[in-house]
Amino acid sequence: PKSTIVITSRPSAGVQQHTEPDCLMHIMGFSPQHVKKYVQQYFSIVGKLEQAEALLRTLNESQVVIDLIHTPIFLLFVCVLWEEETEMTTGTTTGLYNSLLTDLVRKHCKREGVDMPTDGLPAKVADALLLLGKLALEALLRNETMIDFTEGEKENMNWELLLKLGVVSMEMSASRLHPRKQLNFSHKTMQEFLAGRYAAHAVVDQDIVELLQLTSISNALELSNLLQF
Repeated sequence: PKSTIVITSRPSAGVQQHTEPDCLMHIMGFSPQHVKKYVQQYFSIVGKLEQAEALLRTLNESQVVIDLIHTPIFLLFVCVLWEEETEMTTGTTTGLYNSLLTDLVRKHCKREGVDMPTDGLPAKVADALLLLGKLALEALLRNETMIDFTEGEKENMNWELLLKLGVVSMEMSASRLHPRKQLNFSHKTMQEFLAGRYAAHAVVDQDIVELLQLTSISNALELSNLLQF
């Protein structure tokens, strides 16, 4: 009776529709002032302060990006990409994540001494990411954000490569009696992006309604972020 329960979720989860919380709070995200301060601090730390003003000017020109960078994780991605390229696809969330994924693969190829194709990704990397996307989608449909390591082993997933890329990390489950290895995504939107990427590939041969189990409007709303990708 004296317990305090804190529920965190996206607005689309509809927590207030299923419970009667005593207090409901909405995270507003970064203000324009926060964005400017974050960008300046980021490039000050990496020793490239001159890039900060150029990025801020670019961000002000795209309404889509302005909407995205209120979320700190997106702003971090934008800063990383700008530091590497000073040019990037910022028109959509999908473009941002595609640029980020390409950058991660490019860095991996450089570290491993592997040639990066001028068009697309190395075949080994592309196959591993598609399989990860398949497992990411299956986890989302179970309303889970982690992938059991044994599932990946059954599919012969190249988990070592995926860990090196940085799209997932390895951690142990919370259970003390039956601890197990799990693959955790850097952010839920990364899981949704990879799942959406796989879905876009799979719908060539499979109906999207069947693939995503879109049996009701509520199911579609739950997967709204994935569908955007």
